[in-house]
Amino acid sequence: MSNSRRFVPVVLLLAVAAGGRAEAADLPSRRDPYVATGYAAPVPTWQGLYAGVHAGGGFGKVGPANTSGLVGGAQVGYNVQLNNVVVGGEADLTASGVRNNSFTEKTRQKWLGSLRARAGYAVGNVLPYVTGGVAMGTTQIKGFNGHTDDTHAGYVVGGGAEMMMNPNMTVRAEYLYYGLEDAKYPGGPRGVNNSVNVIRAGANYKF
Repeated sequence: MSNSRRFVPVVLLLAVAAGGRAEAADLPSRRDPYVATGYAAPVPTWQGLYAGVHAGGGFGKVGPANTSGLVGGAQVGYNVQLNNVVVGGEADLTASGVRNNSFTEKTRQKWLGSLRARAGYAVGNVLPYVTGGVAMGTTQIKGFNGHTDDTHAGYVVGGGAEMMMNPNMTVRAEYLYYGLEDAKYPGGPRGVNNSVNVIRAGANYKF
């Protein structure tokens, strides 16, 4: 074989190797600042007006009587969001069947309402939060000396967690403690403890 025939394959191999190095040089470096190294999921948007419904159960005390029963109602609120921090306000109204029926007296918290502030921290699509504010409720007591049916002011505190199912729909579970003004027994000025614990689930539509 002549030297020229031996030289041709060597030249072809060198050309292929040079082409491969040129393509590799065109690939971005791992240290290239314009190459994305990961993907950060956006924080769900909680800001805005929402409204929804809730239902659950409650238990408490009116004087010496233990009370329990079902509750249900509606709420409306507004959130403001700054990165992962979400704050806002909410108003709700709840029909209450929390009661005690005995032979000597019957007590019932007929309805509960509140105006509360909320503050939470969004973790993915879940928003744990705390809440508190002013509350009102109507407590009815029936006994041998007649009955009372009065509206009492007080406070409410609690907390919960809300999950965003899609951009417009959320579900939640929460606990609230209502500490209301003392209720009065029929036929006397004596006031008695008047409080209720509420555990409820709810759903909201975000506008």
